[in-house]
Amino acid sequence: MAKAATPATKKVAAPRPKAPAKAAATKAAPARKPATVKAAAKDHPIRDQLAATRDTIKSEASKKAASLKDEATTLKNQASAKARDAATKGKDKAAEAVGSLAKLLEDSAGTVDTKFGKQYGDYARSAATTVAGLATSLDKKDLDELAASTRDMVKKNPAIAVGAATVIGFVLARMLKGSSND
Repeated sequence: MAKAATPATKKVAAPRPKAPAKAAATKAAPARKPATVKAAAKDHPIRDQLAATRDTIKSEASKKAASLKDEATTLKNQASAKARDAATKGKDKAAEAVGSLAKLLEDSAGTVDTKFGKQYGDYARSAATTVAGLATSLDKKDLDELAASTRDMVKKNPAIAVGAATVIGFVLARMLKGSSND
């Protein structure tokens, strides 16, 4: 009779160690390095041409962007100077108009005295003095000072600023409507 194999007598084969995957891949395809730069250029001439073209395009685009930025700065400075000149002329015309209004009020104060009484004539003279002071203030201050004082006034009295803007808008609308009817 044949003896049955018992588990104790059975031989188990030990597993074989495997080689690392990196080592196998490295051995399979060794890296090919060109010996010189000329050899590398010969291997990839199109890639090198594309890189040179890309560099040229980047350089030209950078130069063009710098040129456009300079032109934009120049145009901005010119526009700013023209706007400042126009604002200065407008300020001068406004000061002149306010001065004319003060003179008109002063001249009409005598007529108000005779028609309505001395008390109302004094109101007209007081208004003329106030308006003349405003004209002098407009004439003496530069644009930056006027802008700063206007900002301060609006911050301190926003209701007055809104009311003044409304009145000015109404007067301008009436003036434009009146001039379009002529």
